[in-house]
Amino acid sequence: MQKRDIGALTGALFVVLVLVAFIPLGGSTPDGDASARKVVSFYSDNDTREMIAAVVLALSAVPLLYFTAILRDRLRDALPDRSVIPAFALGGGVVAAGGFVTAATLHFALADYAGDIQPAAAQAINALDGDFFLPFTTGLGVLVLASSVGAIRTGILPKWLGWVGVVLFVVFFTPAGFIAFGLTGIWIIVGSILLYLRGAPAPTAPPASPA
Repeated sequence: MQKRDIGALTGALFVVLVLVAFIPLGGSTPDGDASARKVVSFYSDNDTREMIAAVVLALSAVPLLYFTAILRDRLRDALPDRSVIPAFALGGGVVAAGGFVTAATLHFALADYAGDIQPAAAQAINALDGDFFLPFTTGLGVLVLASSVGAIRTGILPKWLGWVGVVLFVVFFTPAGFIAFGLTGIWIIVGSILLYLRGAPAPTAPPASPA
């Protein structure tokens, strides 16, 4: 018998928080090659909003880690003993969460101190902030790849979704990686909802002891 686990929806919550941090809150920040004057002016005028965006981005790591733990458990239950795929998925989620928190830290520092430090220093932090994506995209790619391989082998998610995830992992490391990042958010939302609808196996009752 299957029992629905609302915790599986934390994957969708993670994506929503990232979108909120990047779009309505973060908005159009200066490019990595923007002038020092533009960087200081932008963050001095929008410091509060950008700090809130950084906090929301850091907060997204919490549901991501919970979702990763659920995926690890579902994979561990479905795969044969000694399979490394559940641990592989967990490692990807941890790396991605660390990447999001680190990116949030850089952005928070930039918003907080851009007007108080040398303009050249603010410009340098902005360049790092603009290109700091490899840790969380690599972690998400590993998480999706491990989950996809597990789905193809066990059916905990539809096999078509597993093959889509494998393609997304490959595209992550091409010039179209930004598109893959956006599609990965959709992949996680779909996987999150399907895991919730399919539910987790109910605990098996222990055999009755002989009288």
